[in-house]
Amino acid sequence: MIKNEQDKVMAAVTKMRTEWGANDAKRDAGLPTSYPDVTRFDNLSYGPNGTENLLDIYVPKQGKTVYPTVVNVHGGGFVYGDKELYQHYCLWWARQGFAVVNFNYRLAPKTVFPGAIQDVSTAVKWTADHAAEYSIDLDNVFFTGDSAGATLAQQYLTAQTNDAYRRALGMTKTSLTIRAAALNCGVYFLDRPETLADDTLIAMAYFVPSVQRLYADQLKTENYMSAELPPLFIMTANNDFLHDEGVRMDQFLIDRNHPHEFHVYGDADHPRGHVFHIDQRDELGIECNNAEKAFFCSAH
Repeated sequence: MIKNEQDKVMAAVTKMRTEWGANDAKRDAGLPTSYPDVTRFDNLSYGPNGTENLLDIYVPKQGKTVYPTVVNVHGGGFVYGDKELYQHYCLWWARQGFAVVNFNYRLAPKTVFPGAIQDVSTAVKWTADHAAEYSIDLDNVFFTGDSAGATLAQQYLTAQTNDAYRRALGMTKTSLTIRAAALNCGVYFLDRPETLADDTLIAMAYFVPSVQRLYADQLKTENYMSAELPPLFIMTANNDFLHDEGVRMDQFLIDRNHPHEFHVYGDADHPRGHVFHIDQRDELGIECNNAEKAFFCSAH
C-alpha cells in the first residue's frame, strides 16, 4: 500500500474511532464498573503483543468451584474497540452467573487478517490453560460476538471444528466444549462484492487486496462450517445495517438443518439499530440478552 493510500485509510479509521468512541462514551456514561457480587481480574497478559493482548475475567461470587463461561469477542469493524468498552456488557453476563472472558485483540490497519482471529485463538488457549485459576468450566463454554466480533466468533467456531480451516489460518485447537454461541449483528458472507468492495473500510484496512488473494478460500467461511458447530443464536435488528446478513445466515442454517434461533428486534414504532443490545439502559437490549442467556442455559 503506497503512503497516500495508507494516510487515507488511517484518516478514515481515526474519524471512525473518534465518532464511535464519543457515541459509546455517551451511552455508557455513569455505568458502574464493579459490583459486590462479581470479582474482576483485570489486564491479564495472554500473548506477546502488549496492551493488544490483554484480557479481563469476571467471576460471579456464588460460592461455586466452576462457572459456565462466556467468551466475548468485541466488535468495531476490525479497527475499533477494546475490553474496557465491553466491560459493562460483560459484567451483565457475570451477574447472571457466568464467568466472562473479555479481551483485546490486534486491530487494523496495523494488523491485517488473520491477525485478529489468531488473537482470539490465543486468548481462548490461554484461558483454557488457566481455567482452574479463574473458576472456568471448560465443559460449558459459550461465545458471544457482535458486528466484527460476530464474524470473528463465526471464524473461531469454524476453526475449532474444521482442521483444514484452522491450519490455513495458523490457529490452535483448544480442548474445551462450546455449548452454544450468540452471533449478533454480524457479517458472515465475506465473499460478496458489496462486503469487500475496494472502497469499504474493512477491505482497505483489514481484508486488504493481498489478503483477499492469499486467503481467497478461507474468506468463504461458510464453506468450512460443519454440522459439528454448536447451536447458534443469530440476532439482528430492524434498522441494523447488517440486517440482511442475519437473514442470509438464518436461511443458510435452515438449509443445513442446523440447530439455531433467529431473532430480529425492533419495529417501526420501536426501531433498533446495530448492536443495540450492548446498551445496558435499553430494555429491549436486556430482553435480547436474556433470550440469549435462556438459549445458553438450554444448551448445557
